[in-house]
This record gives sequence, C-alpha cells and structure tokens, in this order.
Amino acid sequence: MRECLREFYAQDPEERLFAILLRQIEEPLSPRTENGRLRLNPILLLLAVILVLAVGTFLLFSFGGL
Repeated sequence: MRECLREFYAQDPEERLFAILLRQIEEPLSPRTENGRLRLNPILLLLAVILVLAVGTFLLFSFGGL
C-alpha cells in the first residue's frame, strides 16, 4: 500500500490527500457556493445522519437498560 501511494504521489506531487478527500465529499453538480464555500454531497450527509442515528440507538439500548 505504501508503494502504491508513493507511485501515485510521484505522478502528481502537487496533489495532496486532503484535497482528494475534499473533492470526494463535495457535491458533484455544484461543489462550491457563490461565496466559495464547500457544499457537501447530500448522499454522504444522509448516510452520516443515518449512521449517527444507528449508533445512538445502539448506545441507548445497550446502556439504557430497556
């Protein structure tokens, strides 16, 4: 894995991991607002909300004693 990452960064040294991650989570149709702020992908936002609800429900029933 390290070798693959080294080869990838050797191809484009200006590309950073943080920039790649930001590009992956931004909305594909209009990634930036008029002010230049990042717009999140609604599908990823929905998945994050569902994950938080699932973890909260698990913790409630695990430690709530219901």
